[in-house]
Amino acid sequence: MYMSRIRLRSDAAKNKEFWKSLGNDYQIHRSIWSLFADGNDRERDFLYRREDGSDLPTFYCVSARKPEEHTNLWEIETKSYEPIVNSNQILSFVLCANPINTKRDVEGKQHRNDVIMEAKTQLKKERTPIDKWPSNAELVQSESFKWLNKRAEKLGFVINEGEIRADGYRQQQFYKQRGKNYVNISTVDFTGILTVTDPERFKNTLYQGIGHSKGFGCGLLMVKRL
Repeated sequence: MYMSRIRLRSDAAKNKEFWKSLGNDYQIHRSIWSLFADGNDRERDFLYRREDGSDLPTFYCVSARKPEEHTNLWEIETKSYEPIVNSNQILSFVLCANPINTKRDVEGKQHRNDVIMEAKTQLKKERTPIDKWPSNAELVQSESFKWLNKRAEKLGFVINEGEIRADGYRQQQFYKQRGKNYVNISTVDFTGILTVTDPERFKNTLYQGIGHSKGFGCGLLMVKRL
C-alpha cells in the first residue's frame, strides 16, 4: 500500500484547468480519481482526505497503486505505507465520515438514513417540544459517537465518548454526471483517541476505510502515535 500527499502546484490557480477541476465536491472527486484511473473499468482502490489550510487544499491518499499526474496541476509525494500496530496501542486520529444507518422497509427496499436527521425524526415522532430538543451540536456529538462506537469493535479498536469530538456536520448535494442524478451525503469530522484491540482488523481499517461515500473523500482514518 502507499500513502500520498497531493498538493496543488503553486501556479495552479492561474491555470484554467484548476477552476474546472475544483469547482465543487464532485469535480474534486473526479480530479482525485483521475490520478488513479488507468482504465475505463478500473474500480476504486484508494481512499482520500481533504485538508484545508491557509493556502490551497492538500489531499492525503491511501492506495494500492501510486497516483500518476498527467495535468501539471498537482505535486505528489508518495511513500510505502505499511503501518506497524500493536494490541492496546493508543493512537490519536482524525476521520471525516458519512454516518448513516442502513435499514430495509417492509418491501425489503434498502434506505440509508443520516443519523442526525434520523434522531430529529425520532424526536418528532415522540412529540418532543422543539425547545426541549438537544442543540444541533449535542445531536451531532451524541449520534455520531454512537455510530462510530457501534462499528469500532469490528474495525479493531475501542473508543471512549469523553475522548472523541464530533463536529463539522454538513450536508452536501451535487450532480453526478454518470447516471444523471444527484448525490446527497452528510459528513462529520471526528478527532480523538482510540485504542487498538485487534491489530490485523485495524490495519485493514486503515487500508479499507470506515463507512460509506469513500469515493467522495470520506472514510480515511489517519492516526498518529501519542
